[in-house]
Amino acid sequence: MVRETRALPGRRSAILFLPIASSGPESLLGRGQFSRLPSGRGEVSVSGVKRLCALLLCVWWVGCGAQPPASAPATARTEASSNAASAVVRSSAPASATESAESEPVFHLATAQVQLPRVKLWIGSREIVSEVCHTVPQIATGLMHRTGIGPEETMLFIFAGPRERSFYMKNVPFDIDVAYIDREGVIQEIVRLKANDAQGVPSKSSRIQFVLEAAPEYFARHGFGPGTLISTERGALAEVLGPIAQLN
Repeated sequence: MVRETRALPGRRSAILFLPIASSGPESLLGRGQFSRLPSGRGEVSVSGVKRLCALLLCVWWVGCGAQPPASAPATARTEASSNAASAVVRSSAPASATESAESEPVFHLATAQVQLPRVKLWIGSREIVSEVCHTVPQIATGLMHRTGIGPEETMLFIFAGPRERSFYMKNVPFDIDVAYIDREGVIQEIVRLKANDAQGVPSKSSRIQFVLEAAPEYFARHGFGPGTLISTERGALAEVLGPIAQLN
């Protein structure tokens, strides 16, 4: 015999016994459930037929019990689709001005830098001590938010490799002079940057790896110009300071 289990919504599972062909004069669907075939006869007893009809009627009635309406799954799918569509609409809505501004990366600090590292330099035959910027926030901030720069103060920016550079004066309310320096430590050009100029002044050379900022006329006052060599007390700028650079 074969047993089939049907899970009916809202009800217990019903077990339906299905008759299969038997080769002998045994019961059709298991012992004790239906009458045996009388030996030598080819028909089922009347009482067995009645019990079979009664069982089939019960199984039919249970199978036709209340089921969830066919529209329920469709309704659930419709609601899910609607929620997904709403999420897409919200995510694709244009961002506000504040969100757009916040999405732009900001690397500079909101206040003036203090206690920067310092390094001893030689500019030509003159020895100086300069502030050093070598991390991304330090380089991005530079002289921002300071009220001025002393006549002998300098700030050296260190990069990992040579390329064209462009410095600007956002949040810097005073003029400065800037020396663009190549990998060998030689000044290539000196430019004047104006207070609060956000446009910047690019270098003419694409071989700039170091930049030295100073007060206006600092380089001219000391006789420094294009061709002047700058080094550290321990050797060339690229060899001594290049390895600590965090920005190319």
